[in-house]
Amino acid sequence: MSLEEELNKIRDELQTSFDSGVTLPYEYRIGQLKKCASMIKAMEKEYFEAVQKDMKKHPAETNGTDLKFTESDLGYAMKHLKGWMADQYVKTDIVNKLDYAYQHAEPKGVILVIGTWNYPLQCTMVPLIGAICAGCCAVVKPSEVAPSSSAVMKKYFDLFLDPLCYRTVEGGVDTAKALLTITWDHIFFTGSVSVGKIVAKAAAENLTPVTLELGGKCPVIVDENTNIDTAAKRIIWGKCVNAGQTCIAPDYVYCHKKQTSTLIERMKNHITDMYGEDPQQSDCFARIINKAHFNRLKSLLSDGTIAVGGTTDEDTHYISPTIITNPALDSKLMTDEIFGPILPILEYEDVQSVLKYVRSKQKPLVCYVFSNNAKLIDQVKKRVSAGTLDVNDCLMHMMVPTLPFGGVGHSGMGKYHGKATFDEFTHHKSVLHKPIGMESVNNLRYPPYDAEWKQNLMYSLAYYKPNAPTGGGFAKYAVTSTMAGAAFAYAYAWPGSGASGGGQ
Repeated sequence: MSLEEELNKIRDELQTSFDSGVTLPYEYRIGQLKKCASMIKAMEKEYFEAVQKDMKKHPAETNGTDLKFTESDLGYAMKHLKGWMADQYVKTDIVNKLDYAYQHAEPKGVILVIGTWNYPLQCTMVPLIGAICAGCCAVVKPSEVAPSSSAVMKKYFDLFLDPLCYRTVEGGVDTAKALLTITWDHIFFTGSVSVGKIVAKAAAENLTPVTLELGGKCPVIVDENTNIDTAAKRIIWGKCVNAGQTCIAPDYVYCHKKQTSTLIERMKNHITDMYGEDPQQSDCFARIINKAHFNRLKSLLSDGTIAVGGTTDEDTHYISPTIITNPALDSKLMTDEIFGPILPILEYEDVQSVLKYVRSKQKPLVCYVFSNNAKLIDQVKKRVSAGTLDVNDCLMHMMVPTLPFGGVGHSGMGKYHGKATFDEFTHHKSVLHKPIGMESVNNLRYPPYDAEWKQNLMYSLAYYKPNAPTGGGFAKYAVTSTMAGAAFAYAYAWPGSGASGGGQ
């Protein structure tokens, strides 16, 4: 059996399961979520070892930024799932006052999740949690770039989750391409902009909705009116977590001219505080995922003046926390997403020039601003389009399950985390339930429309009538005329309707 035939077979099997309705009850969904909770606890030790093998990442960092994050999102989903599934009733206008109007949460169907390598569990399982909550079936493909992590996830996903509804597929580019030739009810992709375009193009062939969690260059604006030491500490931490291989990592800094030298000096001190005099010897600083990414990052070191760091080791894929000043704006350092522990710092005198520069580029996944100036913060909020705005911190918006996370423009489309993930995989079906009786009231909408009183009543129902009272008198007029017209319509049949007085 060819790869394409095997994947289509999996897709057909999941469709059969979905069509059976097995995923619809709350009891089934919460049961699978409980299995996810058990799975995370069971895989913890092996997962830490796998990530350390792939990236030399400290287990505590993996725990805090990947595993515990996933656990937190799972716990939030389990707590709120029943409410998310419930029909959401909405108000009706006077024409439909006796009707029931609501939105029904309907699962989209069989969906595809393509994960990524930098936070393997979080970026694969959080979308899967949303799919389970929504009542979908799913195929999950972990990233082959982190092979040890991928193998552990497949092992435990297959062990704990219902194989009739959830399947894990490993493989490289050929597998990804084959998966994209199949028709899905939704595709959730996390990765680069270039691959995101390929996914979007493939999805468009079948009009498949997509969620694209991409990246881009996340700017940081440091105002002169801020605690510069705290700003330096938080920016460096946000940049160095996972050795900078984070889609929401600070990509470049614009610092006020009065604070630039102090910011760099404080950043240097905090690098030492966190990772020691030689970060290469620290077990808290991760490594670049592979040689190709290492070489790409190493080539960026010549795009400006190295103020801090700049040390590399090809054998271990190590690049030290590095600060670069005076980069050319047309250099790759300033045009491409860095995705590594290299931080360009530029200075400014007029913040309007910074806002103009940021606005001239592709919309970022996150914009960071460090300031105590409420006016400046408000300006950034209103004038910089970004997936998220973080004020006086880095990365921490990810820890708020009630804040949907996602990009805009080139940084992505769609949002997830918390209820937003459930919504991504749900079709909120609009339902209007009208009683079958009282047809004489409804006769107002049927032709002929020649009777003047009927025309006047229709105008009043639409909240418009020539020479009608205005202001406070209009509401009284509209209600009175509508009630009178409805009573008249109920009492008397329309000519030719075949109905008798007293309604139907």
